[in-house]
Amino acid sequence: MSSEAEIQLDVLDEPTHMVPVDSLSIEDCPRLEGEDLQHTQLLLASETALPPILVHRPTMRVIDGMHRLRVALLRGQPEIAVRFFDGSEADAFVLAVRSNAVHGLPLTLSDRTAAATRIVTSHPHWSDRAVARASGLSPKTVAAIRRRSTADTPPLNARVGQDGRVRPIDAAAGRERAGRLIAANPGIPLRAVAKEAGISVGTAHDVRERLASGRDPVPDRVRGGGAGGAAPGAPPQK
Repeated sequence: MSSEAEIQLDVLDEPTHMVPVDSLSIEDCPRLEGEDLQHTQLLLASETALPPILVHRPTMRVIDGMHRLRVALLRGQPEIAVRFFDGSEADAFVLAVRSNAVHGLPLTLSDRTAAATRIVTSHPHWSDRAVARASGLSPKTVAAIRRRSTADTPPLNARVGQDGRVRPIDAAAGRERAGRLIAANPGIPLRAVAKEAGISVGTAHDVRERLASGRDPVPDRVRGGGAGGAAPGAPPQK
């Protein structure tokens, strides 16, 4: 799954294609109430040329431009200018939400809340701030949505931030997982340990060094002052 930093609006720099209007779908729109008739009428009355719409090429679903497509249909246009996005359906939905936050008719609070609920499920490794940036909500609101929507889901060890970097949610849990991986397979590359445990390569190296010297892979300061036990398979502390 893409990071938040990788789902950009730079698709606006993609070439434009003329596509038959009857080949496009407006399903899976982030607007819960669908088309806003007043906004459609405003666009219909406008004499300025409307910009190309954004379409998910694999499914031909409109990502951004539902009202512009409706105007084209009302004007009897057989084709409409389109720019394509080739990512996954989940990423296409995120792009739809972000696009509507940047221009056009803003999403309602209900739309944004529903979108954030879907994004924390489809992109569970994203941080609250990354989801907030995509949905137009506050990180605090996203955190509350995450707690409600993932109450029955096992917690993740790490999340991906806005910059695409993986950061552990629970540093102790990440170190403990790394300790188990290294104890079970001493020759495992540190990069593989870091990726699997949701920690940095430097932290994975520290865990290996601590295990080699018979220490707990989780320092007391990381545990919050508690002594803690060694990871399974690690030598006892001296």
